[in-house]
Amino acid sequence: MTQQHTVAQGETLLRIAKQYGYQTSKALYNHPSNAEFKALRPDPNLIYPGDKITIPPKKEKFIPLRTNSINSFVVQNEKEYFRLQIIHEDGDDITGKRIVITIGSQTIDTVLPGNGLIEVELNENDSLTGQVDLYLKEDQSSPSESFTAQVGHLDPIDTLSGVQARCNLLGFDCGTVDGINGSKTKAGVRDFQYEHDLEVDGIAGAKTKAKLQQVFGS
Repeated sequence: MTQQHTVAQGETLLRIAKQYGYQTSKALYNHPSNAEFKALRPDPNLIYPGDKITIPPKKEKFIPLRTNSINSFVVQNEKEYFRLQIIHEDGDDITGKRIVITIGSQTIDTVLPGNGLIEVELNENDSLTGQVDLYLKEDQSSPSESFTAQVGHLDPIDTLSGVQARCNLLGFDCGTVDGINGSKTKAGVRDFQYEHDLEVDGIAGAKTKAKLQQVFGS
């Protein structure tokens, strides 16, 4: 029987798929019944609370086997990743600085590469909320900066909450990510526009969103 799933904040398409017995997000994303959803969300990693996803009934597969021989099978099993890029707001080189990420059952204690990008493969049942501790000085016992990162909580760029989150993460303070276009949000958007030679009006229009998406990377 066909079902419909309403996306909640913090859900990922892969975890929704696995909830209904599918092993990959593509099984839902590329299904004809989700063509409207796919057109609305061109990036399957950026879905939005309230989105409707059709869950088609699973079909049993019958595969003929050869007797007296080895039968090989390939099982698809999509992975989830926690990706984080650290860039110093003053442009200082932070290559080689220590970073500790705790997410789910994992603790990764490493140093930042030249591009500041860290990628962690998540275990299937890992929490999607991680603690990040950054040590900018040598022999520090306490981190210089600590913050929480949430996988699956970044909304699409065409939503105001998506604009707020990206501006905040890039250092342009829009305040609370609440989808409300208040004075704090307008100030953060104006700061971003000024920094990137856009018309400074505090309105997240098409040009501002396009530039924000380019700078942020998604």
